[in-house]
Amino acid sequence: MKNLVNFIKDERGDFIQNGLWIVIVVLLVAGASLAFAGSLKGKFDGIKGSVDNVQVPHI
Repeated sequence: MKNLVNFIKDERGDFIQNGLWIVIVVLLVAGASLAFAGSLKGKFDGIKGSVDNVQVPHI
């Protein structure tokens, strides 16, 4: 009976559960970062196109 009580009080699963939550959060942040970087790429391409079209006088 004592082994059953120890098994019920065992909290080693908390470590695994916390690890899984951390993995989920990291994947969500990575996905959001990739989406944000993709939206920034279009903006930088537009800026590059504008800068490339600037006429620089030869001195």
